Amino acid sequence: MTQAFSFGPFQDLLLHVESHGVETFAEIEDRFVAAMSAFDQKLAVGELTSGQNQNKGLFFNELIARLIERCAGLGVAQRGKRPGILLPTVDVDLCYPADPLTRPVMIAEVKMAGTPKHPRSPQAGPMGRQASADVDKRIREIALNVIDLKLADVQGGTTSIGDITSWIQETRPRFFALFGLRIIDANDLRKVLGRFQYLANSYANGVGLALYQPVDPTTPEGRVTYAPVAPPGGMSIDDTVKRICRLVKAASEQPAKPISSDDVTPPSASPS
Repeated sequence: MTQAFSFGPFQDLLLHVESHGVETFAEIEDRFVAAMSAFDQKLAVGELTSGQNQNKGLFFNELIARLIERCAGLGVAQRGKRPGILLPTVDVDLCYPADPLTRPVMIAEVKMAGTPKHPRSPQAGPMGRQASADVDKRIREIALNVIDLKLADVQGGTTSIGDITSWIQETRPRFFALFGLRIIDANDLRKVLGRFQYLANSYANGVGLALYQPVDPTTPEGRVTYAPVAPPGGMSIDDTVKRICRLVKAASEQPAKPISSDDVTPPSASPS
């Protein structure tokens, strides 16, 4: 187990997924929410550094990757890089095929959003930072990366874009968003669901949400002890993992599309 997952409840849950052959998020949702509670309880009292706080996102990425790989029976690249048109390399959280010398058929962004109040956020209200505030920034980043990789895939082709929404939905790589979100109230939930509904209707081929909220906003302990919130129909983590799985299995039976050597930036390359 890598250092990124050294937080006990994260490590325990990943080990549980492997040892029990877990195939769906629904099987472990309660354990996932409990792990988020344990993590944020330490964050809220200042026991975690800003670097350690990033472990939550790394853990969620690893968890989703394992669920996809178990379903598809094929590996996916994590924290991969692929050449775009505007950007020499585009960072993607999950990618298939895993081979960095092939154009991606599928990419997925796997993120966490929403943070409780902690000693390094003195200006935050008692409930901490809204998930919807973090989501806006994430979606702006996603929009550029998705378009850049789609343009790279069709570079040199002659296909007319036509209707932009249809072009985005149908052009490789297909894009999926999977988010774990700490919701602080009904208004935060409304904003989050609105953002992701727009994303599902435009840039994304699927959106999966793991939602959880404080059990008692009136006490410090209750603000970092969570209960799951059911996502809208079609937006569960399992719904989206299944869609990715079907796409990956179908793509595995097709020839890979190689990336030209001219488009690959050597890892050691640096600006002159």
